[in-house]
Amino acid sequence: MAAFWTTAFWIAIAAIPVVFVALAFLHAARVPQWVWALSGKTQIWWLAGLLVGAGVLPVGLPAATWYFWKVRPVLDRMESGNLEG
Repeated sequence: MAAFWTTAFWIAIAAIPVVFVALAFLHAARVPQWVWALSGKTQIWWLAGLLVGAGVLPVGLPAATWYFWKVRPVLDRMESGNLEG
């Protein structure tokens, strides 16, 4: 039984990067097109990059990190009506 919990633990740890990339993808997909247009960023490229990144984690983790760190704050500002910066 201990082997089961050890395996479950390591599977959960290994799933964290995949979930991180998936959350970035889901947020990018949820943002309306007009917000993307106002931000000057391209939704389809971010969605494609994050989708590829979900399968190739050395690509997906930096892309998702950049998305959450730089892109998402801009999109959130645009969606809330703050069109500055």
